[in-house]
Amino acid sequence: MSEGIRTLVGDNGAKAILRGAGKQTGQKLLESRMGEFSNVLDKEEALRRACIMLEELGFAKSVKKGDGNIVIEEDIFTNAIMEENLLDSPVMYFFEGLIEGFVFFMSNHKVDIVPEVVEKGKIVYKYSWI
Repeated sequence: MSEGIRTLVGDNGAKAILRGAGKQTGQKLLESRMGEFSNVLDKEEALRRACIMLEELGFAKSVKKGDGNIVIEEDIFTNAIMEENLLDSPVMYFFEGLIEGFVFFMSNHKVDIVPEVVEKGKIVYKYSWI
């Protein structure tokens, strides 16, 4: 799917579309699982919980929030990427959006997620608050 979108709208367009789709999916997924979220969490706590939920939902075997980064191991996304340069795959932007959507749903804070390391079975994202 990501390659089809890339063919239609180019690399930057595909990244923007998939990131936006991830954000919407993250918010809708949590809403469907939790209903309306009445408590607004601290942004760091929301990110910590987002990592736990991504792991519990089976997006990766391990999702850990570190100091300024998120380390993901044995994820479902890098295994789906066929190209050699994993960092440039639009699929990575869907995963970023998914995390951002989870955090926004629980905290009303925007987090910016940027991939630093992307290899088969491991992703390290750097995060900062907007």
